[in-house]
Amino acid sequence: MSKINTITLSNFKFFGKEETINIDGKHLLLYGENGSGKSSLFWGIYTLLEASMKKSTDIAKYFKPYQSSSESLVNIHASQMSCVRTHTEHSNSYIQINTTDNVTYTLSLLNNAICGNLSVQESRKATDFINYQSIFKFQDFRNSESPNLYEVFEYSILPYVNFGQFQFKGQTLSNAAAIWNTYKKGPGTTTNKKGDTILVYKNSQDYTDFLKLETHFNNEFGKLIDFINGDENANNSLKKLGYNFKFELRYNPPAHKKKDKIYEWTPFSVELVITEYNGIHIHIDRPHTFLNEAKMSALAIAIRLSIIDYRINAAVPDALKVLVLDDLMISLDMGNRDALMDLLLKDYSDKYQMLFFTHDKNLYNFVDQKIKEYKMEPLWQKKDMYVGEDDSNQHEYPIVIDGEADSISKVKKYYAANDYTTCVLYIRKALEEIVTEFLPDEYCKNAEGRFVELSTLWKRLLRYTNSIPEEIKRRFSQSKLTILNPSAHYQKLSYPIYKRELLDAIGLIEDIKHIPIKVKILLVDRDTHLKFTHPHQDYSFEFKLKQDMIKGKEMNPTCVIETWQYNGIALYDFVNGNHGTPPAVQEPRLNKMIANLMSIPMLGITKEMFLQNTYLEKGTLEEAMF
Repeated sequence: MSKINTITLSNFKFFGKEETINIDGKHLLLYGENGSGKSSLFWGIYTLLEASMKKSTDIAKYFKPYQSSSESLVNIHASQMSCVRTHTEHSNSYIQINTTDNVTYTLSLLNNAICGNLSVQESRKATDFINYQSIFKFQDFRNSESPNLYEVFEYSILPYVNFGQFQFKGQTLSNAAAIWNTYKKGPGTTTNKKGDTILVYKNSQDYTDFLKLETHFNNEFGKLIDFINGDENANNSLKKLGYNFKFELRYNPPAHKKKDKIYEWTPFSVELVITEYNGIHIHIDRPHTFLNEAKMSALAIAIRLSIIDYRINAAVPDALKVLVLDDLMISLDMGNRDALMDLLLKDYSDKYQMLFFTHDKNLYNFVDQKIKEYKMEPLWQKKDMYVGEDDSNQHEYPIVIDGEADSISKVKKYYAANDYTTCVLYIRKALEEIVTEFLPDEYCKNAEGRFVELSTLWKRLLRYTNSIPEEIKRRFSQSKLTILNPSAHYQKLSYPIYKRELLDAIGLIEDIKHIPIKVKILLVDRDTHLKFTHPHQDYSFEFKLKQDMIKGKEMNPTCVIETWQYNGIALYDFVNGNHGTPPAVQEPRLNKMIANLMSIPMLGITKEMFLQNTYLEKGTLEEAMF
């Protein structure tokens, strides 16, 4: 199976500069923020492979300037130039794919040799492009309509499906769309005795052959529908996606009327019917009014995947087999996303090169985690796409960054690309990564388990180490006030002063990375509330720490006594044997406080008993200390 090695786009849609994206024959997980050119990449691959199905005269309109072509795909900032050899005016707009077989396919105004290329046509038929819009077409019907998937099949499926070969008027037809288009044209014409051009006679061989073509189309279409409806195909995928209902596609053949000079045809229809729901046999012929969007999307995905299986069975071995998925999961909840990724990784990753695009960073992270669960990381490339801006002309363009690159590498790339806003974001991220490397996990999260912001992380680092030089502290504070504080961006980041401060911040990162930092080990945080409960008597004692309890020399922090009770009497006075008064503010050291409690004869408290029966939010004081 051939795979994509590199994709190059130049002056195509959002790609105003030549950009080569290296996939190295692997699957691709791509995060692209909105407006970054992710869809341009999707349509670039589509346009190149689709061109093999078109005539060269139909391609030129895509590569002419937008001023002269309403269907132009040329970047709006592209300059015109003249070809040295042909003197043709062009914009150096092109798409290029290099494969693992070391074959290069190029499409441009000057190079359209791919048009009609049979090898690339096989690759197009073995490749599928699925995005949210293509999935939504399965449910884009009014409540009053029974869904007819005629348009979905005519435009999105038949052009890429091969039926059995059929000889008609000296041609060998196998492509489903080609057979269908031939049917729409009718049986052909002849000349009558008067010399008029009319449709062929009903008893002619031409008409007999046409009826055989009609029968052949219906039989082959029926095989496709039977394949989709088969127990091991779409309904099985639907089950793997976690849904307990079944459906059928029902094919209604086309019809035609032939008169002497008029040929009329009625299109086929493909009805979608729910036949079972939660184990109950039903008949729902308007599923879009019965199922929610997530279930309809899952149904559509199951159908498209089964058609992919049908197509790949007929594909030549050396064809590109690529599955390009763009924001496919946008309408699915997390449980269904999990099931879909299981299905894709288990059943399709070995048959297809998958290119998975999304604008949702959370979804990107989720898919990344699934790849790790399946131990498939060596088989995937991960990349990020962001919007960059040329400092000289303010033209936006895509910045493509390897997803595995560390933050400091991304900082330097964004700085070199003059994208100072994104550079700032990654400076902050790089500093967060460095600080969290030094700090234990519990220092890096709040009570809800979420990671805290950089300023809090830095304060905690200073709180638990004496290793940070004063010069580093000063430089960090300076960066925080300017580069790292969004509210300080009252001037454009392209101003020279900010460029200089960015370089200072990059230097700060490098310097912090090389400091031999030793962090104190926090045992119990200050302001922690603790409660001792006597194991044998009705006595409890509550206090909190005024200082952190640090492993080593600082394990005896100052405490604040809050309250106590004995046999239900609050603030019990052990000297007078009655209710006491609130104590004056007492802030003894922990060891002194324990010693005072041990001196009360009737309680019989030992240090070991106190530590084992004093509870924090999680565990005992003894567990925290040792």
